[in-house]
Amino acid sequence: MRQVFLTVSILLTCLCSMEAAELQGVLADWKCTERMVKDGREKTLKQDESCSLMKDPGRNEYGLITSDKKFYRLDKAGNDQARELLGNSHDRDDLRVVVRGELNGNTVKVQSMSIL
Repeated sequence: MRQVFLTVSILLTCLCSMEAAELQGVLADWKCTERMVKDGREKTLKQDESCSLMKDPGRNEYGLITSDKKFYRLDKAGNDQARELLGNSHDRDDLRVVVRGELNGNTVKVQSMSIL
């Protein structure tokens, strides 16, 4: 009985640490998001062309930068959706999206993503 109680407690703690979220922001290469928030997107894109998604939108990991200067990592499903949206967009360095999913720290378990 004690083992069952501990297992249930651990599961509830994990579930409670995730919260539903709807975030709006700009997609970016995950490796560049912190620098973009700190130095500004425009400055970072000018100083480091590898951060630009215009020529090569295909990245391993994407992040979302919100207007309040926070940045979030997207999970695998989010990365797949970001690749698809970026592939169909002409303005890849300023692609504004809405992301819905579960927030766990600064990572979003993405359920859906759409262009704003």
